Amino acid sequence: MKQIIRKNKTNQVLNMPKTAYYTLRDLFDVNQHFNAEITIRVRLDVLRNDGKVVEIGWLTGGKGRPQKIFAQTPVTQTTLAKAKADNVSLVDNVDKLINVITVTSPTKTPSVIPTVVTSGICKS
Repeated sequence: MKQIIRKNKTNQVLNMPKTAYYTLRDLFDVNQHFNAEITIRVRLDVLRNDGKVVEIGWLTGGKGRPQKIFAQTPVTQTTLAKAKADNVSLVDNVDKLINVITVTSPTKTPSVIPTVVTSGICKS
């Protein structure tokens, strides 16, 4: 009986598109070396659970389900502005996707004037 020899393809790398945001179709086009689309979906789901990729919205195309739009974290304001300009419906919690760092000025500490005591006379 003839054995089927399969090449081990478990260590393939999922390549991300170079655009600011992308759909599953864009991800499939970049990663044609994967034989099954379900493998790409599973790997994308793992990246979403790890917080490396987030869903920023969807794009309605008429019939059928809307296409989900994804972006790599951290999501920038320019990415969201570009997506909104391209008629992407953004998710409700879009404000939580943007990583905002608050910067505060340091509080001033009162300056301490050293007091020097010499021969019983206090001088400042």
